[in-house]
Amino acid sequence: MKGNNNLLLVLLFFIMFCGAWLPIKLEVQAEEIEVPGYYQYSDSEGESIVYWYAIPRGTYLKDGICGIRDAGKGKVTVSTTTTAHRVSDTVRASVYLDESSDGGRTFSQIGSYYFSENNTGTCHGSKANISVTSGWWYMARGGHSVTNGSTTETMSTSTSVIKSS
Repeated sequence: MKGNNNLLLVLLFFIMFCGAWLPIKLEVQAEEIEVPGYYQYSDSEGESIVYWYAIPRGTYLKDGICGIRDAGKGKVTVSTTTTAHRVSDTVRASVYLDESSDGGRTFSQIGSYYFSENNTGTCHGSKANISVTSGWWYMARGGHSVTNGSTTETMSTSTSVIKSS
């Protein structure tokens, strides 16, 4: 009799355990991962470019570049590039233009530009001859992401500050 009770308890436990998993609805959420990397800056008179390279832990995102250049007479040009390790579902690159009237101590965003490519390994975009205030300070911030399946890897870049002519 005692053996039948143990068998009954084990059977009841098994039914409850398996039954608990049946009504669960599985939902797949896209996983967003910020990829570690390092920055390299290239600054000259009237131009600033930042290069970002993934430390090999990134599965999809390889590198990102963001740049700003004084285009003369109250104009600037911004550009951005995102590169994947291999062809991916979506590669995105965005660039945000920030302005400062106080020598670069505080900034306000004055523009944003978005670029996206599907089934590719790279995405590049630029916006030329953006009208700005001569003598003010400007910087560009880049956003870079690669999506493959339900995984998105992201990172961001920021240039140094330049003064518009």
